[in-house]
Amino acid sequence: MVETGSTDTDCEEVLSVTSIIASESKITICGWPTDVVLIDHCNAKHADEESALRQSSAIDNRSQRRDCCKPHTLLLFVPGNPGVVHWYTDFLTQVVERLGKGYAARGVSYAGHGVGEVIVGNDDEHSKTDYSGNREDEGKNPKLRNMKIPWTMDGQIQHKIAWIDALIDDWRKQFLSNSKSNPSKETPNFIFISHSIGAHFVQCLLLRRPDILAHTAHIIHLMPFFRFDPPPLKSFMLSHAASWYEYVVPMMTTLVNAASVFPRRWIDFYLERHVGLNCPKGRKIALDIFLNPKMMRNHLVLGLQEIRELPKMPNVSPYVS
Repeated sequence: MVETGSTDTDCEEVLSVTSIIASESKITICGWPTDVVLIDHCNAKHADEESALRQSSAIDNRSQRRDCCKPHTLLLFVPGNPGVVHWYTDFLTQVVERLGKGYAARGVSYAGHGVGEVIVGNDDEHSKTDYSGNREDEGKNPKLRNMKIPWTMDGQIQHKIAWIDALIDDWRKQFLSNSKSNPSKETPNFIFISHSIGAHFVQCLLLRRPDILAHTAHIIHLMPFFRFDPPPLKSFMLSHAASWYEYVVPMMTTLVNAASVFPRRWIDFYLERHVGLNCPKGRKIALDIFLNPKMMRNHLVLGLQEIRELPKMPNVSPYVS
């Protein structure tokens, strides 16, 4: 929690002190429980209670932010692959703190990226689906979720559009419920921040949804990825790995299964000393997600499609219609 000492007239009452509340929770998007991050300036007087409410929220508990200041601009963060938003919570909190009141941040993980079977998928969903997300028994078992959402770029773009629609609805319910204006007509301004392949997803969703684009003030791509352009040898290896994905994906998931027999502290030591991952929280997230074969499969199936299909020059037209 970060406290700031200025006043804010956009809150429901005049507050002498506000605190930044960052919370990590889950909501269901396109049938997939998904990790999200919410960062707001809130009334410091009730900040501890507000923080406790957020942290206790279960899946789909969207509207518990009672004492937060109404933001005129939402920073919308879309990470790269692996799309785990919790890696970026501290970064987004610092951005909101520096921008001051009137700004809030929302971040989203990818469908199928995170920790736990409810997020990454179960045995039947993975084993009965090809790497294009198609199933032979399509529609016969309604309990099996659509694997095209986590395994394809088009599915992930649909997922991000549905996320934005949900947060706009949440913003209107929270801040406009007592407004005399028509809540359905008011929308906050957006600043998109993306990392790596997230840049591609943001561009596609904005082209698909002119209404969202109309409220977008800025787009900030951090190290955007459209297509690897590495040295020749690495390019050769990546291109062939992407072409042979039907062999690479099971081989890598088998290696993850083998690595999971080692004590976590050994792998944690390796990540800290040899990989240079000094943040304990970052190492814990890395261990949780990369020692899970299903999470590794989701990451690889999507990532290898990115390498196969994205051109060296940006071209989002196949993903716009």
